[in-house]
Amino acid sequence: MFTKNDIKTRFERTTGGAFQGIDIITDKVTGVQYLLVTRDTGAGLTPLIDGDGKPVLSKTETDKEKSVSDKYVSPF
Repeated sequence: MFTKNDIKTRFERTTGGAFQGIDIITDKVTGVQYLLVTRDTGAGLTPLIDGDGKPVLSKTETDKEKSVSDKYVSPF
């Protein structure tokens, strides 16, 4: 079970700007992004998917922490 602190550190919420009630929730560990829609007395949450039906991924925290030298291996 997630604690309140776990939720705050693991998930990032991006507001929809001009679209009130529409937010993107990003799991910073897996990179999976979710669409959250809230209206009056209800809400809906669904993963965002690409054209191939796979989840839309953002860069995870571990990807952001890697330096350029970690991503590319020199043959020398």
